[in-house]
Amino acid sequence: MRLVLLTLLFYWFHHLTFAGVSINPVERPEFHFKELQQILAQLEDRALLSLEEKKRIDEALANTLLAKSAEGTKINLNLQGQSVYEDRPNQSYYGRERFFGSLTLRRPLFHWGALKARTEIAFLAQSTVQNNYNYLLSELQLNARGSYLDLIVLNNQVELGKANLKATNDNFRKIEKRNKLGLTSDLIVKDANIQLLRQRIILEDLNRSLVTAKNNFAQLSGWNDPLKFQEINNSFKSLQLNHDFGKSIPVLITSHSSRSAKQIEVEISAEKKRVVIAESGLKPKVNLVGTFYQDQVPLANNENSFVRNNYLFGLEVNWALWDSSKSKAEKYKALANKRRLEINLERESKSFRLELENMRTQLNSIAKQVDMARALVILAEKKLAISKVEFESDRITPSQFMNAKISLDRSKIDRLQSICEYIKIRNRYEILLNPDYEKLKK
Repeated sequence: MRLVLLTLLFYWFHHLTFAGVSINPVERPEFHFKELQQILAQLEDRALLSLEEKKRIDEALANTLLAKSAEGTKINLNLQGQSVYEDRPNQSYYGRERFFGSLTLRRPLFHWGALKARTEIAFLAQSTVQNNYNYLLSELQLNARGSYLDLIVLNNQVELGKANLKATNDNFRKIEKRNKLGLTSDLIVKDANIQLLRQRIILEDLNRSLVTAKNNFAQLSGWNDPLKFQEINNSFKSLQLNHDFGKSIPVLITSHSSRSAKQIEVEISAEKKRVVIAESGLKPKVNLVGTFYQDQVPLANNENSFVRNNYLFGLEVNWALWDSSKSKAEKYKALANKRRLEINLERESKSFRLELENMRTQLNSIAKQVDMARALVILAEKKLAISKVEFESDRITPSQFMNAKISLDRSKIDRLQSICEYIKIRNRYEILLNPDYEKLKK
C-alpha cells in the first residue's frame, strides 16, 4: 500500500512539475502585450479560416447521422387516390373512385456488423474533423503569435530608423555649418549627405515592410484595429535584459506522440472497420419487415369489388451469392491500406521524435545566441560611448561615429530577433509535447 502511495505521489509531482515548466507564462508574448491577449481570445470568431473550417464539423456531423440512420427503423407511408373510367362492351359507361394506402416498417436485424462498422467509420471521421479544427486553431494561434513578434521586430526597426534619421540629419546640418566656417572639408559634407540618404532609403523600406506585415496580420487574424504594441509594465524589455532562456526547456519522454501519428491510428481503425464491411458482402442480411397495405378484390359476380386490408409481418433475407470479386477486392484493399498505415505510423513516430530532438537542440542553441547578443549590445554601447568622445574631440569622422550608433542599433535588433525566434520555437515545441497546451494556459 505504501509503495502504491509513493508511486502515485511521484507521478503527481512529476506531472505537476512538468506542467509548471510547460506553461511558463513569461515566455509567451501575450504575457507582455494585452492587445495580443485580446487578439488570441477572439481569433476563433474573427479569423475567416476558422469560420470556414467550422462548417466542416457540421458536414461531418451530418455524415455521422446519415450513417447511423442505416441502422435504424424506417417507416414509409403510401396513399393513392384513383379515378377509374371503363368502357365495357354492351354495357353503359362505368366510372368509380377508389383509394388505397400502405404502411411499411423495415429494420435491419443482422448484417454481420457492417452497418455498425459504417457508423463507427463516420464517428472516426467526425472526430478527425474536430481534431483537425483544433489543430487549425492551434496553428492560427501559433502563426498569430509569430506574426505579432515579427511586427514587434519591424516596429522596433522603424523606431530606431527614425531616431537614426533624425541623428543623421542633425549631424549633417552641423557639418554644413562647420564647412561654411572652414572647419571641415567638402568631402566630409558629401560623406554625411550620403549617410543621410542611406538612412532615408532604409527607413522607407522598413515602413513599407511594416505596412505589408500589418496587412498580412489583419488577414490572418481578422483583427483590423490599429496595433499599439504597448507592453504591460515594460515586462518585455525586462525579458530582453534579464530572463534566463533555456533554463526550463521540458525534457523529452518516450510517451510523446504527434498529431499525425494519432491521425494515422484513427485511419488504421477505420480500415479495420472496412474489412468487416467487405467480409459481410457475400453473407446473408436479415431485416425485420412489417407491412400494412390495401388492395381491391372483385366479388364473385365480377361486377363489384371490395377493398381488402392486408397485414404482413416477418423476416426478410437478402443474400448476394456472387459479386464478381467485389467484396474480395475491397477486403484486400482495406488490409493493404491498414498495413501501409502501420508502416507509416512507425516512420512518423521516429520522425516526430527526431523533430522534437532537433527543436530542443535549436532552443538550447538560440538561448546561447541570446546571451551572446546581450554581450554584443553591451560592447556596442561601450563602443558608442568611446566614439562619442572621439567624435567630439575631432579624432574620428562623423561617418565613423554614425557607424558606431548603427552598430548598436543592429545589436539590439539582433538580440530582439533571437529572443523572438526562441519564443516562437518554444511555443511550437510546447504544443508538440502537449496538444492541450493552449487549453492549459487558459
